[in-house]
Amino acid sequence: MICAVTASLLAFTPPMSVVHSSGRAGSVAMSAEPISRRDVFSAAAAVAAFAPLAAHADGAGSPAVLAKTRAIYGSRVYRLQSASPAEVLEDKNVFTLFRTGSYRSAADKATVTKLASLEKAILKSAKAGDAAGTSAGVKEYIAVGKIRELDTVDGGNFNPKQRRNPGAPPTSEIEAQMGTQAFALYQPLKGK
Repeated sequence: MICAVTASLLAFTPPMSVVHSSGRAGSVAMSAEPISRRDVFSAAAAVAAFAPLAAHADGAGSPAVLAKTRAIYGSRVYRLQSASPAEVLEDKNVFTLFRTGSYRSAADKATVTKLASLEKAILKSAKAGDAAGTSAGVKEYIAVGKIRELDTVDGGNFNPKQRRNPGAPPTSEIEAQMGTQAFALYQPLKGK
C-alpha cells in the first residue's frame, strides 16, 4: 500500500533535469521541464500494476462469514416454507442474500445457477398469488441449498434473541460460566 502511494506521488512530480550553465566551470543548475503524456501514462501503468495486491485482504470468503450467512439468511429462508405469497414477496431479498453469501467458490457454480433459477420461479409464483407453487419452490430451494434453521439453536452464536456484546466469547463458554442462570442470556429477568 505504501509503495503504491509513493509511486503515485512520484508519478505526478515533474522530473528535474541537470542543466550545465555556460557561466562558471563545474556549476550545475536544476530546472523543471514539462511532463510529457507518455511519462504520465507509463507512471500510472506502473502504479496500476501494484493495485490488485490490495484486494487480497478480503475476509468475505472465510468459514466464519459463510457460517454466519448460512445461519442468518438460511434460517430466514427456512421459515418461508409456510409463508403466504405476500410474505415471500416482502422478504424476497433473503434468497439473493443467502445465495451470494453462502456459495462463493467456483466449485459451487452449478448450485448457484440452480438456486438463481429457483429464486426466479418462486418470485414468479408469489407475484401470481400461487401459494402452493410458492411453497413448493421454497421447499426445493431449501433442499438444493441444504438449508437448516440454525439461528435458534441453543448455544449457537447467531441467535438474535441472545443478549450479548459483539466480540464476546462463544456462547458455549458464556453459558458454562453462567451455570443455572444461563437462561438469562436469552430472556430478561422479571422485575419485582
